[in-house]
Parts: sequence; C-alpha cells; structure tokens
Amino acid sequence: MRGPSSQDILNTPPPELRMGAKATKAYLDMRKKILAGEYQVDQQLIPKEIEETYQINNNSTQLLILRLAMEGLIKVLPIKERAWPNNAAINEYRIADMNIRHRILSNRQGGFTLDISQGIQQPAIKEVKTLKVEYADEEVANLLDIEPGDKVVFYRTLQKLDKDTVIAISDTYIPFWIVDALPELEKPTTSLYQTMRQLGKKPTWCTETVDIVQASSLERVEFRLSPDDPSALIKIVRRVFNDDGQPLSVDFLTDRGDLYRLKYSFPLYADSIPEIMRGR
Repeated sequence: MRGPSSQDILNTPPPELRMGAKATKAYLDMRKKILAGEYQVDQQLIPKEIEETYQINNNSTQLLILRLAMEGLIKVLPIKERAWPNNAAINEYRIADMNIRHRILSNRQGGFTLDISQGIQQPAIKEVKTLKVEYADEEVANLLDIEPGDKVVFYRTLQKLDKDTVIAISDTYIPFWIVDALPELEKPTTSLYQTMRQLGKKPTWCTETVDIVQASSLERVEFRLSPDDPSALIKIVRRVFNDDGQPLSVDFLTDRGDLYRLKYSFPLYADSIPEIMRGR
C-alpha cells in the first residue's frame, strides 16, 4: 500500500468515534490542522493550551494526544526541561514529520558509522558498551554452528545520531577465534568486518530476519524513550557468513522504527544465490 497521503488520512476519520462528543470534535480539529500543515514539524504542543482552547478536561486532552500519537501525527518525548506550564509533566509533545522519506536510510553495508554518515551527512557515533567473553547459549550456538557452552565474544555497541539520541543497539556474538582482536574492537572506530579480514576471514554474505515490536521497559531506558511513546522498534537478526558458508557472527540489532528506513537488495530467484548460502 503506497502512502497514504495527508489528504487520504484527512478524508478517512478513525473508526468507532463518538462523533458528538466534545473531546472527539477537539481531536478531529487538531488532527485536521496538523494534516493541513497549520503546525510546523517539531512545533511543541502544550496540553494546558489544548485544554483551554477546546474547553476539555485533562483526561480528554491526554486521550486526544494519545490518539494523535498513535496515528504518528505527534511525537511523545521525555521532557528535557521543567518549566511552567510543564512543572509536573513527564512528556513533551511535538509535531511529527510524517514524511518517512526523511528518515535515516540504512543499507547496513560497510559498518554502522560509514553507512549512517552517508545518509545524514554528519558524523555518526558508535559507543562500545560491552566487550567480554561468554559461553554460548543454545540460540547463539545454533546461529553460529557451534556447540552450546563454547566460548564466544559478546560485543555490544550503541549507535547514536548525536550524543543524546541512541538510534540502534547491536548485540553481536562472535566465535572465540576473534579473541586476539579484542583490543582493536574496543576502539569505536574499528570496523568488525575489516578486523575479520585481517584475521584471514572473508565475510561476504549475510541473512537478516526482521520483526517489529513494541519497546519494553528495558528498551525504553536504553533508548531514552518516553513510557508513553507508541513508536515501534525494528528487531533484526543478522548472520554474517564467510565465503565458504561458515557463520562468522550473529547480530541482534534493535533499531528505532521512527528514525530508520531499511534498504534491501536480493536476487529474485534462488539459483542466483551462491549455492553454499541457499537455505541459510
């Protein structure tokens, strides 16, 4: 389904509304103004002003805001500065950019920093949070074609748009042969795949499985999301393979669905996939 455009959305009110209710009329009027461009992208909305404008109570205002957020018309953000009339507030509300083409377009080739910096034309930030030796559980062992209990290196990185905005978290598990490169991996500028090549490996192919989920409480803390933000997260399981078909790493990537777009290319027919990779 292409779109829909702002006009398509405007012409299709949400179903099952109590059309005569004052709160519904306020919601539809706000919705119309946002879709018609009467508000600027990133313009802040003050709940108290909405209450006074439409003569509705706080509960109705919060429901109105929730409905607008669920449609992607406003963003719900943790409040950054407490000042009247937001002294007791936990969120701030801003008009969302509905043009998904403005999101970060990622093909995840060449490593995060290079990939994202090309799309946003500013330096992206990678922060190494955890780098340690663990024992593979059954899931990781199956994905790496090793035995449960075998040693692996766990490598967690935060990927940031700027110092305050975490846009992706990567949990990578690598077989123990990478252990000699741990000092190199501690450097935020290090490319994992280049490091693999320096160790004699040939990372050439990957597979990805994508799921869309709602953020858990832990993920909201890690991504610094509001507890009321309805935005989804993109979960990607990526397996990277050597040219002989041997798994070199498995990544559990979590990306912010409100900031990311994912670009894929793939052969249309199985016989165009290297035989050793078919069925992977």
